[in-house]
Amino acid sequence: MRLDSPLTLLPTILACALACTPEAATTTDQSTSSTTEGTTSTSPTTTDDATTDAPVGYCWGLDDDAPAPFLELYDHQGNQLGDGVTLPLECGAQGLWMFGLYPKFGGWDPKSDSVTFTLTVDVEGFDINPAGHFFSGDVDYYVGCEELDGGVFGVVPLLPPDELADLSMVDGLTANVHVELHASGQTLPFDAMMPLSAPTELTQKGCL
Repeated sequence: MRLDSPLTLLPTILACALACTPEAATTTDQSTSSTTEGTTSTSPTTTDDATTDAPVGYCWGLDDDAPAPFLELYDHQGNQLGDGVTLPLECGAQGLWMFGLYPKFGGWDPKSDSVTFTLTVDVEGFDINPAGHFFSGDVDYYVGCEELDGGVFGVVPLLPPDELADLSMVDGLTANVHVELHASGQTLPFDAMMPLSAPTELTQKGCL
């Protein structure tokens, strides 16, 4: 039976092998190449975007991620201020007496390295500054995180009027403190009636 001879079938077997093998190799190479190229081109782009879009962030009591706008004030000992809470006199970093207001606030992005507090403070018998108050005016408050030379950070200073020679005269008197902070189209208020603490034993030492 010569038709069944291995020599007779050999050309047919070789032809089938040559026809099938290249197709399988081509498919494998294309798949590997495509996967490699996709990984190489995608990875650097993702890393660069993450670096570029990283938030700057804020410091000195501002929490821009808070769920809703809020404003809280504290004294230099960390006590939260409010009606009936004593506001103590302290020596400021620039050698000036002040009643310091230390804020915690947030709930919006100011898109700036500073915000502005507007203060009006009245003390009966001592509303003697040029505007007719104990203290009044706008205070720029730094919320950036860069280290700057000079300046006072983290406090809104309530400065006694220059016309008040003896600070101990307001010790025990009540201050009507009104604070406003503008936040993304709305005003965050703080209002409290607070006794002032300015004992003679403190004021006689001087502020250095």
